[in-house]
Amino acid sequence: MKKIIAAVAAFALALPFFAQSVVGPNGVPNPNGGESYSFSITLFEIKDIFGGKKKTSEKVEESKKDEPVQKAENEVKELPPEMSDAAAIDEMTSLAQNGNANFQYNLGRCYDKGLKVAQDYEQALYWYQKAAEQGHDKAANNLGCMYLDGRGVAQDYEKAAYWLELSAQKNDTLAILNLGCMYEDGNLGGAPNYDKAFEYYQKADKLGCAPAAWVLGHCFEVGVGTKANAKKAFSFYKKSADAGYGPAAYETGRRYLEGDGVKKDAALAKKYLEIAVKKGELKAAELLGAL
Repeated sequence: MKKIIAAVAAFALALPFFAQSVVGPNGVPNPNGGESYSFSITLFEIKDIFGGKKKTSEKVEESKKDEPVQKAENEVKELPPEMSDAAAIDEMTSLAQNGNANFQYNLGRCYDKGLKVAQDYEQALYWYQKAAEQGHDKAANNLGCMYLDGRGVAQDYEKAAYWLELSAQKNDTLAILNLGCMYEDGNLGGAPNYDKAFEYYQKADKLGCAPAAWVLGHCFEVGVGTKANAKKAFSFYKKSADAGYGPAAYETGRRYLEGDGVKKDAALAKKYLEIAVKKGELKAAELLGAL
């Protein structure tokens, strides 16, 4: 599998990065439809600081309860929804410059994806690194993805792995998933290591990563790091779909519609295809028309 890049839109900003599903090496799909793909996501949503409903700071992970809680200055200060884009970016920049890791991360996201500001990978890299150096795991994952893809910086697998490992140590599921992709691509160790990749995919899945369940579905379907098993493949597709992951919802709905490895069920096909459409899988709308 070539690197997995761009954010998982269904769980964060609803950005249409996974509109296509293209099969890559070993039959594992490239959800981004391009030559490279890594999971870069903002689980700490941008909307939280633009007048969203959430007003809490990032939760301390269960496994980290005994560690010191983040400093108070890293708590989220919600920005008024009526604030202009320019004013919002100015406020975020001020907070980021004062050392607020959450706002450094979110400002990096804005520059990375062109949200409320012109897209600027160098600025995204700068703010991700500032936050990552303070221990922000999501920023470390995204920074690793930029090195992995060569966005705003020369491609560097060693640095990508460094930042992804730091994030993975805090159980960031997408960083774990990305490391699995690097092992599968042969970016770690000089040659593809499918067993190691499968191990990382399983770890991310056990921690609740829906995209990881989807990837595992394809691993079981074509036999990457494990024996092919059609029944297990479908169970992981469905697991990912039930967690709200668009590409998996499409695949699950398609299979119920066509009776591909499962008994035909128009009602379930409609259910999953509708989920897929809501998550931006436009091709699911075409299948819905057949019902």
